[in-house]
Amino acid sequence: MHVKDSVTADRFLALLADAAPQGHYFVAQPPPGIIMTAAIDWRVILPDNAAAAELANALWSGYESLVKPLGKRSRQDKPGIFIQIKNLAGDCDQFTVGTDVDKKDGLLHRVKESVAVLSSRSNDAVLREIEQTSSSDYWRSFSGQS
Repeated sequence: MHVKDSVTADRFLALLADAAPQGHYFVAQPPPGIIMTAAIDWRVILPDNAAAAELANALWSGYESLVKPLGKRSRQDKPGIFIQIKNLAGDCDQFTVGTDVDKKDGLLHRVKESVAVLSSRSNDAVLREIEQTSSSDYWRSFSGQS
């Protein structure tokens, strides 16, 4: 999420983690000595489709309460949240809440359709992905409690 310095990624992610606790949340944390600017600040690994619906509702709530109000400050920039839904094979759907999707029903439908097409049918594969991400030097596990 890039909305300048008005909303931190950690603040937004804490809102999501509290509202959709089934997900496994990670924040990008490159190893020391590596300087990079990432379009992807955080990552959520979901155990099932129900968790995806819960996260979609939380995303909309966060957009409405933290991101959308920033648009009232500037007529030039329309704040949004870049979303990428990716499966274990690397196939993905991506869109921006606030521009590509600007209504709650549209977001819920888009996430549901994307997850139906991209979701893994293997719980073991999802568990392996969580374990690999947890042990990565790039990702730091994140828990809510905003």
